Amino acid sequence: SNSSSAATDARARGGEMKVSVKTLKGSKFEIEVNPADKVSDVKKLIESSQGQNVYPADQQMLIYQGTVLKDETTLEENKVVENNFLVIMLRQNKGSSSAAPSKSKEPSNQV
Repeated sequence: SNSSSAATDARARGGEMKVSVKTLKGSKFEIEVNPADKVSDVKKLIESSQGQNVYPADQQMLIYQGTVLKDETTLEENKVVENNFLVIMLRQNKGSSSAAPSKSKEPSNQV
């Protein structure tokens, strides 16, 4: 099969690559990213694909090979390559409930 050469072509064009994201609970999901994507963009992508209530971008920490990735760096700078995996963790915001979004001041429907 020529899938490997196709992947190389895509990378040469700055195309998409699949990266696995592992959670601390042991589950795993895949995202399609670009090597030129900033870590902050990847966090937004995860937030939109997995749900803001699950992985709010401002609480995500992405770890690659034991290093916490900085928002302003790109995947390429961190040497993230196709089929490698990131580990995602959530920083706990001050306040016990992670269900309530931190941005909105409106009271929730809970009694």
